[in-house]
Amino acid sequence: MVFKEEYGEHWDDLMWLDNYNPYRKHGEKNPSFNAYSGFLLDLKENQTGAVERFRRAVETYIATDIAIAVVPSHDPAKTTSGLRSLAVALAANDRIDATSCLVRSKKIDKLAHGGDRSIEVHLGSIIVRNAELIKGQDVLLLDDVATSGNSLEACRQLLLKAGAARVQKLALGKTV
Repeated sequence: MVFKEEYGEHWDDLMWLDNYNPYRKHGEKNPSFNAYSGFLLDLKENQTGAVERFRRAVETYIATDIAIAVVPSHDPAKTTSGLRSLAVALAANDRIDATSCLVRSKKIDKLAHGGDRSIEVHLGSIIVRNAELIKGQDVLLLDDVATSGNSLEACRQLLLKAGAARVQKLALGKTV
């Protein structure tokens, strides 16, 4: 069991903490942009305060003895991120750091800038490495923001195929 109790909001089998309102909408500043959305942008910039804020928000709800993996960046050269820092911090408390398992093997267009969100794009550009970390394990799969949910779903499928027992998807924000 990945979560200790019912947690967050649901969209099929995806859970998320809160809604995300992009800073810009149709080229203009989005009037719905709020503090939570700002915290997510801070996390994207790997700001220490944001990593700690989200660690505290998630920590008490997730079980120990699970593996924690993250959806990789659109760019294989980008190996550090606030999301990865968050996962490493969460794994430090009796969990398996599986942040090295999902790797983007080829660069795709950035989704926030209009890149193809199809599940096939992700299945064709992400590989599993270090599968021994997730084999037989329950896995918490983290993403910062979910819009279509396809990158999370592709990663879930890849982790299951590589031997994970169960995979629970958690986005810190869901685009509205």
